[in-house]
Amino acid sequence: MKAPRLPRRHLALDEVGSTNSVALDAARAGDPGPLWVTAERQAAGRGRRARPWVSERGNLYASLLLIDAAALGDLQNLPLVAAVGVRNGLAALKGAGQLDINIKWPNDILVNGRKCVGILLESERLADGRFATVIGCGVNVENVPTETPYPVTGLRKEGLSAGVSDVFAALAGGVESALAVWQRGRNFAAIRQTWIDHAAGIGLPCTVRGTDAVLEGVFVDLDDTGRLILAEAGGTRRSISAGDLFLLGAPGDAR
Repeated sequence: MKAPRLPRRHLALDEVGSTNSVALDAARAGDPGPLWVTAERQAAGRGRRARPWVSERGNLYASLLLIDAAALGDLQNLPLVAAVGVRNGLAALKGAGQLDINIKWPNDILVNGRKCVGILLESERLADGRFATVIGCGVNVENVPTETPYPVTGLRKEGLSAGVSDVFAALAGGVESALAVWQRGRNFAAIRQTWIDHAAGIGLPCTVRGTDAVLEGVFVDLDDTGRLILAEAGGTRRSISAGDLFLLGAPGDAR
C-alpha cells in the first residue's frame, strides 16, 4: 500500500538574500524537512559557480530543503532528479503542451531552445550529524534577464499565462513526484531514462567547460550515474561529472 503524501510545508517570504540561504538556516536551526521556501525577490540570488542570479519580482524563486535525502553516494543523482521534476512540473501547466520543454545537462531547463530555469543544489553536514541538501530553482515567469552569455526566455514570453503561484504549485508537484520515483536513490534508472527522453543536445556537437579544461566532442549519452558521455574526435569516450555544456547546432544554439 502506497504511503500517503504528507502536506506540503511552505514558507512564503517577501524579500530575502537567497531562498537557498534561508533553507540552510532552517536546517541549522533543526528543521526536519522537507520544507519549501519561496520569495518574491532575492537580493543576493546566485547560480552555479557563485554567478549572480537576477532575481526581480515577477519570477519564481523557490528552494526545497531535504534532510538525509539518500545515502551520500546517491546524492550525486539529485541534480538530474531535480531537473526531471522541474521539467515535468512546467510541462503540466495549462498551455505548456505547445512548448518544447527540455533539459540541458546537467539541470538547466530550456523552453523552445532557450534557458528558462536555473537549478542550484547546495548541501551541508549539520552540527548534529544530519546532512542537509537544498534544491534551489529560479524560473523566469514575467521577466527575462538581459546580457546573458546564452539565449534566455520566460514563460510569459512563450505564451503561458500562469502566474507565479501556479508555477510554484506545478514545479513543487513535479519535484516531489520525481523524488518519489527516485526512491532515495534506489530507482535512479527510471529518472535517467526520463531525463534522456527530454534531453537537449544528445547527438549534437558540443563543448564542455570544466574548471581546468575545455573539451569538445559529441554528447552521446548519460552513464548509469548521470555523467555526460562525450565522444571526442578520434573515438575516445570520456565521462564528465561536472562542467558547463555548450551545445552547437541546437535550436537557438542553447548555451
